[in-house]
Amino acid sequence: MLNYFPNIKDYFSLAVKLFLILSIINSIYYHLWHLMSTSIFLLILMFIPQVIKKSVDIKIPKEFEILLLIFVIITLFFGQFNGVIAPLFFGIAISFIGFLISFILYASNQIKKNPLLIILFSFNLAVTFGFGLEILKYYLKFLLGYELSLSTYTYSMMSMTYVIIGALIASIIGYIYMKTRMNFIKQIVKKFINSNPNKFSLIDDPSEILELIKSGENEKLEFKSTLRMNLYLKQIDRKIEFSVLKTLTAFMNSNGGKLFIGVNDSGEINGISQDKFENYDKFNLHLTNLIKDKIGKEFLPFINIKSFLIEGKTIVEIECKKSDKPIFLKDNKDEEFFIRAGPSSVQLNGRELVEYISRRFSKHL
Repeated sequence: MLNYFPNIKDYFSLAVKLFLILSIINSIYYHLWHLMSTSIFLLILMFIPQVIKKSVDIKIPKEFEILLLIFVIITLFFGQFNGVIAPLFFGIAISFIGFLISFILYASNQIKKNPLLIILFSFNLAVTFGFGLEILKYYLKFLLGYELSLSTYTYSMMSMTYVIIGALIASIIGYIYMKTRMNFIKQIVKKFINSNPNKFSLIDDPSEILELIKSGENEKLEFKSTLRMNLYLKQIDRKIEFSVLKTLTAFMNSNGGKLFIGVNDSGEINGISQDKFENYDKFNLHLTNLIKDKIGKEFLPFINIKSFLIEGKTIVEIECKKSDKPIFLKDNKDEEFFIRAGPSSVQLNGRELVEYISRRFSKHL
């Protein structure tokens, strides 16, 4: 339903931003520092979604932007409880943004998982922004030649106290989430993950992997018992390898996805020991060489390979990102093109292939 009114939301959001800017100007002119402070807090909050989108290429779900807009309107027109709401929610919002930034870095393997450090970063980010805003207000008054009374410092300290409380609340909730996976917070995080599959895509929690496997195969998820071993013939079979590579190219030619090796079609964990490699490194090297030879080494950046120990057995997750150009799978002298259609990988030929490539990759051709 939210998708039917994107323009209305955008126009209304713009109107609120303009109103806040006028409110700040008016507050400075009439020395209404309390109102100015609240308006600045709210204006920064209003721009947060746009800043996140541009700086870290994150899509903010419309529900979150609408909730933020509702909060701003309530704060502006239904009272501010002596200046408590704006700085309190400012602290919560900035701390939550810090948590998201850390979560993105962790999800993309740029930092290691350390709940305490992630929460400290989130808390300090909110406090730093809060202090920065108070310093800005101080020098603004100083440059405009307004008198700086004791009440000015008292109000600044009260605002910072509420920012710190808000940051502390968000940090505690974030820490509890990382330790216990609280369900309602999990749903919030999942909303961001679903909106940004290329950013929040890696999972290292065995319970979440099992939950994902239990959900069954779909357009973006598939299972393979082995990488190369035919379990019926009890021998290495190049057709099995081709089937794995076919799935990978289909994922990249479509919207990305994950392939688990060591998991059978019914979701049972078998592990990769059936492939008879000496160790995981040998498995990984063989798989990487297959990708280089049959798909192309230039597409390795679109593929991430990880291993997990689940129920005492090692399984391999191959995560594929959506490619920006068509990928063909080499089969002897031929090259074949695959896409995902539900839980299956299908080959396209002739006019279907031309039309799909023209439609899917038109911006990059």
